[in-house]
Amino acid sequence: MTENSFRLRLSTRAIAETEEAIHLIEQKERLEAAIQAQDSALSIDLSKAFLESIFKTIISDRLETPDLRKEFFPLFRDVKDNLVFSSNDDIADKLSRLAGSIVSVTNELRNRYGAASHGNDGYHRSEFTMGDVEFIASSVDGLAAFLYQKHRETLEPENHHRIQYDDYSNFNDWIDGQHNAFSMQLSDQIVIEYTASRMLFNNDLEVYREMLLQYTSTESDEEDDDD
Repeated sequence: MTENSFRLRLSTRAIAETEEAIHLIEQKERLEAAIQAQDSALSIDLSKAFLESIFKTIISDRLETPDLRKEFFPLFRDVKDNLVFSSNDDIADKLSRLAGSIVSVTNELRNRYGAASHGNDGYHRSEFTMGDVEFIASSVDGLAAFLYQKHRETLEPENHHRIQYDDYSNFNDWIDGQHNAFSMQLSDQIVIEYTASRMLFNNDLEVYREMLLQYTSTESDEEDDDD
């Protein structure tokens, strides 16, 4: 993209540390590209699709058996049911209402004006200006970033069902400090080293998770003792 092209800056920052979420990153880049191409109808479609990908990512991380076949609004309700917007009830309520408004309006706009929602005659011209589209996309950007950041900030092993290896570096270091790494020499120049934590994660995720829960529980107990 050129220096002056439209970017979902808040979402870019929010998902920067989750490089393995390839589809989520691709959805964001597709929306940016549609806006850059000044395709207003496709931009509206992709705004909703990007939010839907955010919803599905969050509930897949947090629910043991998520139902990803649900429609747009039920997916958003699952997000709200499993994500605390604020420890202050009044703030949480108002943030929830604001988020719900963005979700509702984005869905309405997509259904009426999106490229894939219905066909138009061959001489149809979109009534959306690109300024309108950028306003919508900026709202979606803010909501997507808010939800994803809040999700990542509040993930704990107890509610994290789709664990990523890089999410728990302290625990990985602790395992590696207890067990030797395994090395495989393929040639004089090539030696592959497997750490104990990586081998456990790749080969028995359930045991990895159980040890992680025990580790975090012990850490919490020690912090309580220090207090």
